[in-house]
Amino acid sequence: MEGAQEKKPFQLRIIFILNALMMFLPFVFYYVFKAKNISIEGLDPMWMIYTGVAYIASFGVLATSILKRNRTLFRIMFGINVLIALPAGAYIGIGIAVISVLISFNKKVKAFFASTGDIKM
Repeated sequence: MEGAQEKKPFQLRIIFILNALMMFLPFVFYYVFKAKNISIEGLDPMWMIYTGVAYIASFGVLATSILKRNRTLFRIMFGINVLIALPAGAYIGIGIAVISVLISFNKKVKAFFASTGDIKM
């Protein structure tokens, strides 16, 4: 349906929400580590801030890839998110990236990226 508005599939919304959550988690962990004076040997808490800023940038690219329906960039961002998570040991971020890439192979998500038309929020 050329020119018709299409609603985003539920699975794509789950990916979007999980990755939005990833933007905030590093800052929450940083606050908790600083407030409770928690330290992990070999991990500078500033890496959590760097990770959070990088997740914000990657989320912007992810949202753009959804709006432009660029499935290749969409999936590449999950690999980049894993690389972002490694220096800080952000295993939750790695888990979310793996879950997101697995959900991206859902047939409804694939159909969304293959379609044309406006996106209905």
